[in-house]
Amino acid sequence: MKIITIQFSRMKNEVHAQFHETVNSLILKAGAETHAAEMLYALFKQALDNELEALNIIRKSELTAKISEQDGVRDAIYRGFSDTVKSFRNHFDADMREAANRLWNIFLHYGNVTQKPLDAETAAISDILRELERPENAVAIDKLLLNSWVTKLAAENAAFHDLMMQRYGESLEKTPYRMKTARVETDRYYRAIVAEIENQLITGKMNADNGFIIELNAIVRRFKSILAQEFARKKN
Repeated sequence: MKIITIQFSRMKNEVHAQFHETVNSLILKAGAETHAAEMLYALFKQALDNELEALNIIRKSELTAKISEQDGVRDAIYRGFSDTVKSFRNHFDADMREAANRLWNIFLHYGNVTQKPLDAETAAISDILRELERPENAVAIDKLLLNSWVTKLAAENAAFHDLMMQRYGESLEKTPYRMKTARVETDRYYRAIVAEIENQLITGKMNADNGFIIELNAIVRRFKSILAQEFARKKN
């Protein structure tokens, strides 16, 4: 009997951590010294602790929720401003239409900035605001009475930028571990433990019908099923 393999790269962070926590519980129940070299288990456990710490920071960051909320506020203001300018292009007054078309060309040039990555959106909106400060564009803003939209968009964009700067500072202060590298380490020592167990099978130090191997394969099958279900949902 061989230990079933699984693709860790397909796992979301929470599922990845849960898999290794489950394996760790099984090792503790069976006895680490019995089924894997004690030193290997110590390395695996330390890597898992580091991963859980990194995941905990991701889960608990209040700023992550605030950033998402503020991005939604900023997007709504941007769309409202853009739609207002667009509507003025149909105004009965020719001068109003001309002012609206001047501003509309700026929005067209930058495209749908709300679909850009967060920092790229911040930069694009900042550029748009600078464009609107040009004398000829400022005249058009005044003519259409859109100064309150400009002020509101600038305020919401600045508020978003402040939250992002806070998160950068928070990530530096909280933990030296990053989820991407922590996962690699946990996977490495898990595979080392599996290799040691399979060596024990080859040398006859462990029987193929050992309860530990049977339970470990059951865990792997369960998580492979989770991955398959997730893949099916994405496909649908």
